[in-house]
This record gives sequence, structure tokens and C-alpha cells, in this order.
Amino acid sequence: MPREGYRLRKGRDGWGVYLLSTGKPVELNGRVQTGLPRETAAELAAALAALHPSESGSRDGIP
Repeated sequence: MPREGYRLRKGRDGWGVYLLSTGKPVELNGRVQTGLPRETAAELAAALAALHPSESGSRDGIP
């Protein structure tokens, strides 16, 4: 099973949370998680990694 990790990426309109395995932005409740303040994106990535610890592996990309 591929490792699901999360990475922050800065965009024009703020920060986004992206899946390491696909490079695509994370979607929650049908909303793409981009354009966020940096702190919010970091907290979201940390929460997702905590919810899926066996899949997350390391916390690369999470400040």
C-alpha cells in the first residue's frame, strides 16, 4: 500500500495541503484545501497525519 503523507505548498492565494502519493490537493467535504493561512494548513496536515499514522510514515513537509 502506498504511503499517504501530506505536504504543504505555497500558492498564489495562500497555502495548500497536498497528498505526497499523488501531488493533488487534499479535499475535505468536497472542498479543495488550498488558499489557507500557513498555520491552518500545517494544523490540517498534522491532523490528517495523526488520523492515519500507519499510512502517513514520516511528517515530511509538515513544519
